[in-house]
Amino acid sequence: MNTYIKLLLLVGTTLTQLVASAQADLFVASSKAQGAPFDITVTETSREDSRSLLSVPGFHSRTAPTARWLMCAYTDLTLKRGFSHWAVMYPAEPSEIVVVGFSNSLATLPKDTIGPEYVEKRMLGKGMTSVETFLTFCGLRK
Repeated sequence: MNTYIKLLLLVGTTLTQLVASAQADLFVASSKAQGAPFDITVTETSREDSRSLLSVPGFHSRTAPTARWLMCAYTDLTLKRGFSHWAVMYPAEPSEIVVVGFSNSLATLPKDTIGPEYVEKRMLGKGMTSVETFLTFCGLRK
């Protein structure tokens, strides 16, 4: 085998390992696995500098307890990403992809973290939410 082919195989293998490693680090949370009496799963499908895209099957049929659990999932993800504030944009039906924007400042405008898909009427709340708001409620620690 010539040197060029060996180099291509090495580069291909390295890139495959990097992609697999990055995917392994994406956030996943299951309410059932945490002992909740309902079953909803959050799976991070994409991660960017200041936002994550989450797949939430059943999002549009969520109950009040499920909605509260999701806020804990957003808080947990925010902490794991190293941020102190989050903003969430709900998906338009039939999509079940939730966009979570992150910041380390309450003063950050959610549209600056959500990106070009930002639609004000689909936002949860009016501004950034501090993880401090949910730490105790969710049983989380910094």
